[in-house]
Amino acid sequence: MKNKWPQFLENETLFSNAIRLRYLIWTIQHYLPTGSRLLEVGFGSGTTAVLLADLGYKVTAVDIDDVLVQRLRDRYTEWIRTGRLEVRQADMLALPWQERNFDLAYHQGVLEHFPTSKLCRRYGNRRTLRSGLSLMCRITVVATGHLAMSGCSPSHWRRLINQAGLEVVDERGRDFHRWLYVLPFAFFSHQALKKWPWFGRWFSVNSIFVCRGHK
Repeated sequence: MKNKWPQFLENETLFSNAIRLRYLIWTIQHYLPTGSRLLEVGFGSGTTAVLLADLGYKVTAVDIDDVLVQRLRDRYTEWIRTGRLEVRQADMLALPWQERNFDLAYHQGVLEHFPTSKLCRRYGNRRTLRSGLSLMCRITVVATGHLAMSGCSPSHWRRLINQAGLEVVDERGRDFHRWLYVLPFAFFSHQALKKWPWFGRWFSVNSIFVCRGHK
């Protein structure tokens, strides 16, 4: 599967992802000010890391795939040189940092590719986080061309998060069924989703979980 990721993500662009990622970005902006240090594990196309860096966050993006790492480095050489973005090749289950260097760790569509037992054991290790805050995205896509993904329910992810020694402090919707877009755009605005969070949780295709370690 690893060798298929570069081909699968080859045509991903900032334009194609900017609108889709707005729910994730709004959530991060709600919890952390610009200038905060973020860690993205399994960055894939790298578009999320780039968009957050452009908003003023200090983003370190890691992926295990050397082709994806080199692709992002080649596209954003100047950003990396000036410190706007850091790109590292690393295994998300064996991160190289020993100290609490980051304010938030996040992923998108990564954890569902690993056995539950391994996730609980590894994800419970939060030594890299200063605030203990992390963000997970539930992806319900069953098949995406070359890649198969598991469509686990929100209740499954809540149990998994709890088993890893984390607690869910917020749950938000991300992406909606196409038929919902017959509704006025105001339903999907930033202000509406803040005022009616139940709308996103009940009607979204995917979920965003904001988690923190138990005190």
